[in-house]
Amino acid sequence: MEHRPGRRRGIAAIVLLVLGAVILGGVTVAKAVNPPSRYTEGKAVGWTMTPTYTNGESIYLEPVAKGGLRRGDVVLASVPWSLQKTQMNRVVAVGGDRIQYKPSSKVAGQYRLVLNGTPLDEPYLEQWKNPSAVAFNVKVPKGYVFLMADNRMNSDGSQYANNGPVPADKVTAKVVAYPMAKLAVWGQLAGALVLLLGGVLAGVARRARGRAGRAAAAPAAGPAVIPAPAAAQPEPGEGGGEGAGEQAPVAAQPGPGDAQAPAGPGGRADVPS
Repeated sequence: MEHRPGRRRGIAAIVLLVLGAVILGGVTVAKAVNPPSRYTEGKAVGWTMTPTYTNGESIYLEPVAKGGLRRGDVVLASVPWSLQKTQMNRVVAVGGDRIQYKPSSKVAGQYRLVLNGTPLDEPYLEQWKNPSAVAFNVKVPKGYVFLMADNRMNSDGSQYANNGPVPADKVTAKVVAYPMAKLAVWGQLAGALVLLLGGVLAGVARRARGRAGRAAAAPAAGPAVIPAPAAAQPEPGEGGGEGAGEQAPVAAQPGPGDAQAPAGPGGRADVPS
């Protein structure tokens, strides 16, 4: 099979473009499938939960069962310090816990909250940020929760004395991680990258075919060859023949045993009769 410039890249580009379209199409279909009925889709509002959740990010909510709140849960609650009806916060402590913080003390080189006498590990916070802008020492009453946002330096919460713990029945929903939501995000990124790579390969293949076409159309360099003229042939009727179209007879050549007469004057051979 004749090799064509850019053929392999062209085939690879087609494969990648088709694959990218399939991925994006599959993600679109997956997002159209409704999540389980216990989930309610919503949007994060504001920046109080950054970097965990950003403004406008899709979130999924489920009802909170009685006594179902645990430390570390991200919840939607009606809190007295928010002008909105509800706000996203994180449950840092539950009823019966003692939660405290001293800005002047560090634990293992980092500022940390202390929960029931033990430093609290909060991997959802950015490492360079302090866990609180104020000091506090609170015993959480039964039936209450201690709520704080993840963006501690730019948000309100139970750590402030005029706020304090919130009744557990003020929590309206729990924010859950719906696997299909994250899968859709990664699927969209993967599909877009595959399409981009396919487009780049298609452009490279097109340029290779263009260069090959221009090279084939260009005249070959080198000296011009001029064909030699053909030998002239006698026209019919010309020559020593008796009639038109007849050829002159060819004299027989003497053989090795034939006697040859001596040439006479003028170069004419005398042949005896």
